[in-house]
Amino acid sequence: MRLTLEPGADIAALVRSAIGESLVAVIPSALDALAMAQARAAIGPLAVELAPATRVNAVVLAEGADAADVDSAVAFLENARSTTGQLIEIHQRAP
Repeated sequence: MRLTLEPGADIAALVRSAIGESLVAVIPSALDALAMAQARAAIGPLAVELAPATRVNAVVLAEGADAADVDSAVAFLENARSTTGQLIEIHQRAP
C-alpha cells in the first residue's frame, strides 16, 4: 500500500494507522530538513516494530523526481517480499 507523507504529518502515525502486508511511504522533497531526517530515521524502527506481518519501506523524493520513477520504485518495494526497512531515493533525471 502506498502512503504519502504530507508536510507536517507524523510518519509513525501514518504507517501505524495503515493496514497491509507491504507499506511504502513516499516522502516528498517539500519537507524541511528536520522533518526529512525524522521520516528517514523512522523507517527502520517501524519495519522492526511491524515485522513479520507487515513490511515497511520508503521512497524518498528529490525535487523534480519523475512520477514514473516513483511509481516503479513503489511497485518494486511492494513486490520485494524479503525487503523491509529500506529507503530508495529518486533523483531528477539528467537531461
